Amino acid sequence: MITVLYVDDEPGLLEVGKLYLERHGEFHVETVTSAQDALKVIRRGNYDAIISDYQMPGMNGIEFLKAVRASGNPIPFIIFTGRGREEVVIQALNEGADFYLQKGGEPASQFAELVHKVRLAVHQRRAERSIRDHERREADILNFLPDATFAIDTSGVVIAWNRAIERMTGMKAEEIVGKGNYEYAVPFYHERRPILIDLVLRDDPATAAKYPFIQREGKKLFSEITIPHFNNGLGAVLWFTASPLYNTQGDVVGAIESIREITDRKKSSGSVKRERTPLPRTCGDVTPGNLRSGREWEGDVCEPHRV
Repeated sequence: MITVLYVDDEPGLLEVGKLYLERHGEFHVETVTSAQDALKVIRRGNYDAIISDYQMPGMNGIEFLKAVRASGNPIPFIIFTGRGREEVVIQALNEGADFYLQKGGEPASQFAELVHKVRLAVHQRRAERSIRDHERREADILNFLPDATFAIDTSGVVIAWNRAIERMTGMKAEEIVGKGNYEYAVPFYHERRPILIDLVLRDDPATAAKYPFIQREGKKLFSEITIPHFNNGLGAVLWFTASPLYNTQGDVVGAIESIREITDRKKSSGSVKRERTPLPRTCGDVTPGNLRSGREWEGDVCEPHRV
């Protein structure tokens, strides 16, 4: 069911519009005769879309639209009016209207077009909300991971930076998400340069040579390196795991890397060299589905690498 708030200062047009829309069965239409009244009922109701006339006394359709958007409400908004001046159309779209339809002509075809635009705007907004919810769930899962973890897209732009890596590096997600140019390397190496996660997306012998060893398992990469400036200059031994990030069609859309500090483990072994059995590693490809379900971290452990 799509619930629509229809605003027009002509009650006769409201009645006709409500009749045409509700004839389709999927619409429930509530009507008001002024933008001021509409702002009041919006606060009380739960609507999927707004249809508004432009020329109304007290507050016109553009002013009404601006008030709705100023409140932070992204509801689909359709201007449906007899006023067809180009400057009004441009202003409506610039202020955030989803569609602008001009009244006139044969009513059946006119309202059929209105029904189409309402459906289109509502379905698009619901899809956008679903994507945002999906991204939020994935971010929540990443934030619950105990290991410092971040992800990049295929352009090298940071798309995720979890709380554990915030604690490890002192860099907040809002400071780095959306940035490229190897910004994610700076907290670890004090310079912008390709690191292990980049080798997942493209081979680079010069970058690979910066690591004392790299274990490859398909497209997954594992390595270990000492970072001298970590722990207030005392240094830290870090274990890195990098893997492709896939979409639901199986296409590579980025890469993900997890970092675990193993300094204490090294000290307890009495060795500064790489151990014979590195830290257990998770198996399986990283996909958005795995991120949602948490399967990638549910305890599937790869066979340890022997040297």
